Amino acid sequence: MQVTGLVGSWYAGALTSRDFGNQVSPILVKLKHWFHQRDTQYLAFYALVGTFIMAICTYTSPVFYFDYSPDNNAFFSVGKAMMHGKVLYKQIFEQKGPYIYLIHGLAYLVDHRSFVLIYVFEALTLIAAMFLTYRIAKLVLRNHLQALLVGLLSPALFLYHPYYDYGDTAEFYVIPLILSLIYLILMLKARHFNVSHWWFFAQGAFVGIEFLSKYTLLGSWIVFYLFVGVYLLRHRDWRHLGQLVGWSGAGFLVTTVPWLAYFALNHALGAFFYVYFFFNTHVYLTSSVSFVSNLIQSTSLLSQFFLSSVPFFVLGLVGTLALTFRSDILPDAFTKLLYLLTFLGSDILALYGYSSGNVFQYYQLAYFPFFVLPFIYFCKFIFDRQTIKSDNDTLVILTTMMASLFLVLGVNNNFTSSRLFPNNASVTTLTTKVPQEPAQAEFGRIMRANSSGKDLTLLNYGSIDMGFYTASGAVPSLYYFQNYNIPTKSDPTILNSQLQAIRQKKVEWVVFNTPEGKAPTNWRGVSYHPGQITGGNLNPGTARMAPVLYRNYRYVTKHTQSFESVNVTYWLFQRKSAE
Repeated sequence: MQVTGLVGSWYAGALTSRDFGNQVSPILVKLKHWFHQRDTQYLAFYALVGTFIMAICTYTSPVFYFDYSPDNNAFFSVGKAMMHGKVLYKQIFEQKGPYIYLIHGLAYLVDHRSFVLIYVFEALTLIAAMFLTYRIAKLVLRNHLQALLVGLLSPALFLYHPYYDYGDTAEFYVIPLILSLIYLILMLKARHFNVSHWWFFAQGAFVGIEFLSKYTLLGSWIVFYLFVGVYLLRHRDWRHLGQLVGWSGAGFLVTTVPWLAYFALNHALGAFFYVYFFFNTHVYLTSSVSFVSNLIQSTSLLSQFFLSSVPFFVLGLVGTLALTFRSDILPDAFTKLLYLLTFLGSDILALYGYSSGNVFQYYQLAYFPFFVLPFIYFCKFIFDRQTIKSDNDTLVILTTMMASLFLVLGVNNNFTSSRLFPNNASVTTLTTKVPQEPAQAEFGRIMRANSSGKDLTLLNYGSIDMGFYTASGAVPSLYYFQNYNIPTKSDPTILNSQLQAIRQKKVEWVVFNTPEGKAPTNWRGVSYHPGQITGGNLNPGTARMAPVLYRNYRYVTKHTQSFESVNVTYWLFQRKSAE
């Protein structure tokens, strides 16, 4: 059963001896064979569907006015600084792992003021997740068409708003990596551990990448290696244990040693360990109770998540329990136990150290890869009753594709902030038919046109990066180029150093925000969140810095737009010339 009339016909004549003369090289013969494989055609089909879906779901897409995500812009700003020679953690402060900044630095090299390469990364991530869902479903269902349909429907699992919010998060990028581990778990016992050593190398590489991206996402691999390692030790299977350790270790070293060399050569190992490990575990995490208490707290958050929605309850709890009672999905005790422990390890560690009320919902996107097997189980229930026939595959595929798009639009409404809806609230609060642009684009254009120096210098005061570094092209020149989602009392150095920069006129431009209707002189922050960023990415208050600001900087303009359901006014100030 091919994807007849959709992709297969394009491949059918793509490579022929007629196109290249009578002599066809062995490489072209192999390519022709590869192009005619069913999986290759399905992958191409997923690429078309996935690219379109991501265009209307992620803010990094060119379809959107701007990517408003504070985190995404912070990653881009730090990546930009890296490309200009600044050393991570030593010369610029941000607490995520270096791989996050590397891909955003590459995106900066492609386009200095847009996320177009990040959009490509996100599209590839969704395509990989769809294809791996198909491969997992094919192992279980043993039917290519049914597996194709499951893969087509899977984007609704991975793009569920608000867990998939602006896009471009470590939790989204980890989805295909976890799915590859689930696929390996299903193969291990069935093939008596005789899988290609590249599987172990890849998993080791993924561990290294996640270790240096966001290490709380490592739970599934920690459990996998402990369980499989102990199992092979007990059975004295030294050959497979050696392959597991050797090839996984090689993959881990390939993805970690270059970064250690980078920090060592730049005399920044101390800064790396302090920011990425100490700061994250002692300042940024919201809970400081014991290890066991944190595990219980994280388990409670997982339980609350499953009980918060019928789909999550069915897929996360009922579906997972059903897998343990049947042998047609997880065929033996080893596979069942390994899968269940991997599932729990991944989900519990993902929110380790966070307390209820301090969890950003996008953190929980890491749960969603483990919805795939239960989803396949429920699809199998339908397929077994022959509700879906296979005698007209093109009609079935097209119908499923339309159903997939329909479901995605139902679970993700990001498209309402795109260019498809001109002058939407994320752009302006004005009621007008005159085309408007967001504050970031407006301020960026003003700064580029009116900067007095060769290098445009900017400070985003009091809140997480609001995208003005991205829109203006400014390279962060200060160590604390933004604020962070922690109370001021946890690290008063951050805001104090920013205020000192304003006092000393270290930057030409200053940008900050207040709620709509508030002036810089009377915005004191939210009383029940003293000294902390609040909803709408509002800073802890500007009244304290206003006298110094107005003494050294002049007001240029302001712009009001909605951010996370809060009407926010953005203010732009320029350094006064010497009198």
